[in-house]
Amino acid sequence: MKEYVRILTCLSVVVASGCSFTPQEQADGGFEYTEAQLTNGLRPAPNKGLPAPSNRFEVPDVDGNLPVGPQVNIQAPVLVRPTAAGSRIDESEQRVRIYFDELEDMSNLSSFVWEGVTKALNQRGVPVVTAVPEQRLVTGSVRSEREVSEDELMLVTERQFEITQETPDHGRTTAIEVTVLESRESGAGAGRQPSVIADRNAAAMLLNDIVNEIAIAQQENRIFNRANQEINATAGFNADGFPAIVVEADFDTVWALMGQSLPELGFSIDDLNQSTGQYFTEYSKGAKGMSSLAFWRDEVEGKLDIADGDYMVRVTGDNETTTVTFHYNDEPLSAAEVNRIYAPVAATLRRQNSL
Repeated sequence: MKEYVRILTCLSVVVASGCSFTPQEQADGGFEYTEAQLTNGLRPAPNKGLPAPSNRFEVPDVDGNLPVGPQVNIQAPVLVRPTAAGSRIDESEQRVRIYFDELEDMSNLSSFVWEGVTKALNQRGVPVVTAVPEQRLVTGSVRSEREVSEDELMLVTERQFEITQETPDHGRTTAIEVTVLESRESGAGAGRQPSVIADRNAAAMLLNDIVNEIAIAQQENRIFNRANQEINATAGFNADGFPAIVVEADFDTVWALMGQSLPELGFSIDDLNQSTGQYFTEYSKGAKGMSSLAFWRDEVEGKLDIADGDYMVRVTGDNETTTVTFHYNDEPLSAAEVNRIYAPVAATLRRQNSL
């Protein structure tokens, strides 16, 4: 009997919780305040008076038919995210807009950004109705579907977007803005939720897709430029003053190239940590040179005039210059030793970069 009562109690809790379903766009709680009415003014006690009236706490009238109570959408708006290099947003911006500043790898900023706009739309299958390159574009109808309310009613929304680009005469900056020209709802869930915030969020999500596509294009350009650029390296010193090989390339490029070059030079890579820029290796002049982390490599003879043994190779740098320091017995190699290994290391880096 107790078990039967326990089951009934659990079922009643489930039913009660199901009946109290609150959509994520709606505030939780009662909305009795929306039905509040003005009351008669205060009446003073006998032989007492009231202070002079004041409108300090008077609630002003609101123009227009705005949402009230459960119709108010409390969801936070979708933020425009400046994921592309050189992109920025104005913190006080009320419109769905982002700015781009000219970078080294952008020969024509306005054209580069507009190409990102058209590519993003093409990738996502968004039709284009009219377009004036680098100025204005109007999309066709973009359809989205989702379930709304506790009854899981289907809401179908079709939106038409306008994308505008503004570039000043100097051409060193440009702005992209997305607005919803038209929004139509259909389905059983039509009219169940405020559309103003939903439309703005849809515009922000489309703009984020465009910015992400521009960021990818920037990365592809960097990769292409690196592949067509010779790697220049010299014997020098790292930031700590230790002898090192100095490479005119960013850290990510040199890190990847060292992973390919070390086995070719005769090092077997036992472990690595990119966050600290460290390769833990073993060097042998004999036919070894095979990475334990890349077992498919052919064995090669060591090419460097250094002692056999364990080496820690540290790669440090930024977006322009990177240094490679070889440590043996916890000590960096001397300047004379770095001079001896410079030529084969530099040649191998350049060869790997050309592949």
